[in-house]
Amino acid sequence: MTNLTQAAFYTRKIVKIGGLLIVALLVGRVVLKSGSHLWQQAHPAPPPPPTVGFGKIPKPIFPPNGETPAMTYQLETKQGELPETAATGRVYFVAQKSINLLDLDRARQQAKTMGFYNEPEKVSDEIYRWLGNNAPMTTLEMNINNGSFQFQYDYANDPEIRNYKNLPTDEQAGQEAKRFLDSHGLKTDSLNQGRQEIEYLALVNSQLEPVSSFSEANFVRVKLFRRDLDQLIVLPPNPQKALVSFLFSGSRELNKRIVEIRYHTAPVEEEIFETYPLMTAQQAWEKLRQGKAYLASLGQNQAGPIIIRWVYLAYYESDQPQLYLQPVFVFGGDRNFFAYVPALDPQWQE
Repeated sequence: MTNLTQAAFYTRKIVKIGGLLIVALLVGRVVLKSGSHLWQQAHPAPPPPPTVGFGKIPKPIFPPNGETPAMTYQLETKQGELPETAATGRVYFVAQKSINLLDLDRARQQAKTMGFYNEPEKVSDEIYRWLGNNAPMTTLEMNINNGSFQFQYDYANDPEIRNYKNLPTDEQAGQEAKRFLDSHGLKTDSLNQGRQEIEYLALVNSQLEPVSSFSEANFVRVKLFRRDLDQLIVLPPNPQKALVSFLFSGSRELNKRIVEIRYHTAPVEEEIFETYPLMTAQQAWEKLRQGKAYLASLGQNQAGPIIIRWVYLAYYESDQPQLYLQPVFVFGGDRNFFAYVPALDPQWQE
């Protein structure tokens, strides 16, 4: 074999062996990465410990339960058991305004943008009431400290109100409500990006009654909810009643189009939060059974055991000033039953 032939032979050998080594290295790398990924899935890193930077948190501000019958509960979730829930959760800071000498002046200006030019009546240190000049009466009641308010047109005493046929569609109602908020400096990203619900209502013997279709309705109510936080929905004291809602008639007259506004909301500082340990769903279930839950909606449940179909975590937003937005366990059942149990580990609540 000549020197050139030998060189070519060994070169081919080296190339072949080198190629096999490269393939082996590539396969080995893939195997190692896959094995590492499977190991991490089977042995996930423990979550960071709760920060508990706010210290002990006051319990959520729930309305009083009032007189309720003795309750018994039966768990019938889709899974047949209580869910596994997160061991920790975020608690968000809610900014609070201090009382300012200019609060009443600001409230007067806000009232003027809504058509109220008279001097208000003082209901309490924080609550003032404005009355309209026309009949039927319009009223505006406002918390001058935090800006929450309720506007009401006395539609029950307007004999023509149910005859107007220009009710907004679902989409139009949401758009008109958000335009109102925007034009009065009340629009927020949280409300703009949150979900909305529509309710059709008819006026029956001076009372609003829900109806099943748009064609039966005299009024349309749009309910605006805050956007989700940390992948959890935000619920008011009654999950079927939003803290921000608008009631529309079928009139095109400006002073009769919106006949009711409910606006109770506070600025949640979404970038300022601490994490806290949470109870398990089993612990929350025991508190519900012991009568230590807030009954957000009894629904049509006056007797018999209440069937619980859904158990999940949500954030609770009170209609009263509160320093923190914190998670609760929600127990949802048949016939519009809802109950809340504070989710924080009791040792971190006061």
